[in-house]
Amino acid sequence: MRICAVVVAYHPAAAIIKNIAALLEQVDEVVIVDNGSAGDSKASLDKLSSYHKVSVIHNQENLGIAAALNIGVRHAKAAGYEWVATFDQDSSVMPGMIMTMLQAYNLYPDKDKIASLSPRYQNQSTGGIRSSPPDLPYKEGLPYTEKLVVMSSGNLVKSSIFDAVGYFNEALFIDHVDTEFCLRCAQQGYKIIEVRDAILLHHIGFPVQHKILWRLVTTANHSSLRRYYVARNGLYVYKKFALIFPAWVAHDAYNFLKLIVLVVLFESDKSKNLVAIFRGVIHGLSGRMGKLNESI
Repeated sequence: MRICAVVVAYHPAAAIIKNIAALLEQVDEVVIVDNGSAGDSKASLDKLSSYHKVSVIHNQENLGIAAALNIGVRHAKAAGYEWVATFDQDSSVMPGMIMTMLQAYNLYPDKDKIASLSPRYQNQSTGGIRSSPPDLPYKEGLPYTEKLVVMSSGNLVKSSIFDAVGYFNEALFIDHVDTEFCLRCAQQGYKIIEVRDAILLHHIGFPVQHKILWRLVTTANHSSLRRYYVARNGLYVYKKFALIFPAWVAHDAYNFLKLIVLVVLFESDKSKNLVAIFRGVIHGLSGRMGKLNESI
């Protein structure tokens, strides 16, 4: 089975060179889709373009994660790859991750129904390994479990699925791109499985732990712009899938409300972040989508 990895880049740090080198050992080709990087970041990408089995596609501006992924997916499909592995620039594969996912795929009884395979995630800051929520126990003897929604980074997607359910939704630009795609797959009866022993090193925001009474909570400390997209696109997804997956929508909306509380309690720039969230909610309710071309 031939695999093309698609890595979305946006002003990457020099560590992307190490991440791509590790990935090259597990796939047949790596396509880096760059969203307008410059300076030292572009120099790192130019260095990678000289590697065997690496292609770099430069966009002149930031087109968003969804558009960049779609550019890479179309490249992979045109080249006849059976699988597309999607990655963030700061994710790093553990040895044998891709093979471990494919071995689990071979054990699944109804392969035609599988849309994608997902790893578990090891936080690069804390070292903790987590599953995509909900964190349910694996059935004894099985190396996989079914999930409704997973993150896009590390996901191994069948190329044929894009013909069946469509591509990533470019109107979202960034955030909830993976959520919306997964829910579309599930809506059409496809399965997403998470593989227990497939591990991806992943970095989310700038996590800081805080103590509330006897509990530890973690804040990601995203920028106000990210807060805007999380709020706006979350509302878009809730409206689209509330009647189809009500339990998931209720659970995610509850987590979104908890996020607002944590922003108020612990994060810096509270006012700016809350304004961004409020604007995102208003735009999500009114259906305003695409790239935000104005200041928060």
